[in-house]
Amino acid sequence: MIIHDGRGGAGLAVRFTKPRLGAALLLALLLAAPNSRAEDSAALIARAPAVPLEAPVTPLLAPVEVATTGWGPFRRMCVWRGMLRPGSDTPVPDEPYCVAIETAREEAGTWHLALRTEARGPAQAIAFATTRDARGRVGPVSITIPQGVTAPPAPQLAMLESVFRAVIEANGMERTTIAADAPFVLPLPLGGVTPNIRVEGGGFACRAEGETRLRDRRAIVATCTGRASGQVTAGRELSIDTAGRFAIDVATGMVLAHGYASFMVLEAAGGDPRREIRGTSRQSLE
Repeated sequence: MIIHDGRGGAGLAVRFTKPRLGAALLLALLLAAPNSRAEDSAALIARAPAVPLEAPVTPLLAPVEVATTGWGPFRRMCVWRGMLRPGSDTPVPDEPYCVAIETAREEAGTWHLALRTEARGPAQAIAFATTRDARGRVGPVSITIPQGVTAPPAPQLAMLESVFRAVIEANGMERTTIAADAPFVLPLPLGGVTPNIRVEGGGFACRAEGETRLRDRRAIVATCTGRASGQVTAGRELSIDTAGRFAIDVATGMVLAHGYASFMVLEAAGGDPRREIRGTSRQSLE
């Protein structure tokens, strides 16, 4: 999952000389389409984008430990978002928001990663670095300010670094054991990014369907649901329901692919109309 900037566009449209990060930095679910209808988890799962798998899903015969190494041969992560027009279940296609992994170097069990967002529209490419250790724990993020570009004020730079850290953390999980029919959580760490938005249970509530192969890697396939709510600005309340499927790499705990649907309600005081927003998200880590 990629963190969204809360303005209905795709990705993080950031200029170092004039950062435009709003107060409502949300997950990749804020997709404008008014006059919608409420959906429960079953309906969301039914319209979630399919997760492409290379082999049938087979039941878990024993518990599986995931995230025993910090990284794999991954070089690019992309998220596609779609919004649904009123009265339609077909998402309007959107260009992906991508992060390239330029180098990945292991040292004493910890992977040192150099990454760069891919420029798109008004979004400026941003280089950043972080670490991920053998338990799947992500380290602090440092952003490289391009030569000749004025750095943003320290609080805005720290916020942007928190966003990118959340991007990596939200697309993987720390070391855990997954068993058949036993619930587990795929974390969604938004506390440092959107402190007024509460994620129930700390992330997606998941149950494993079984295991499969994806891009020649062993993966756990899980059905997951999530809910977040809170105040985005004074007098404006938000609730988001999500549901879909995730393919989780056994070795690293990283999400190799996801496909989920979202239903968001935005309500405001003072007679402003209630907005119901339906969206989709697909992700690929290759």
